[in-house]
Amino acid sequence: MGGLIQARSLRQTADLDREDRVRAIAEFVDAWRSEIRPHFDDEERLLLPLVCSSALRDRLLDEHATLRGLAERCEREPEVAASDAELVRQLGVKLHDHIRWEEREFFEAVQRDHPEALAALVSEAAIIEEQRPGSRARHKLAGDDRDTGPRDERSEDMHD
Repeated sequence: MGGLIQARSLRQTADLDREDRVRAIAEFVDAWRSEIRPHFDDEERLLLPLVCSSALRDRLLDEHATLRGLAERCEREPEVAASDAELVRQLGVKLHDHIRWEEREFFEAVQRDHPEALAALVSEAAIIEEQRPGSRARHKLAGDDRDTGPRDERSEDMHD
């Protein structure tokens, strides 16, 4: 959820003035450090071993590497990154497209190929959610009977 919000913000501010892009980059870097980068690490640690398809595995790692590189530029030189409207737009588009691909293809493949393994990850997911509030579950994992609570209205805007 946080990643989609950041992606939309970056895409929307790319054509605005530099001050707006500086703010968007700062917000992205905060979300990157607190939620998005740890989420990538969790996916690689917990889900990558469950992926049967080398094409899906390679794509996940390639896209994570690309996004990490762009994020590192924003962390290292936020003012320079904000001066480059095309970089801001590219980061927003790549982040959005990656998240949507994960939802539609990557996670679906993992669920299809290894539903039992996902059920075993329920307790790990609960720990992640507890330690990282921005990582609350958007969908229940197989075997997860917990109520995730009311849906955030903004999440409805994030869907196609």
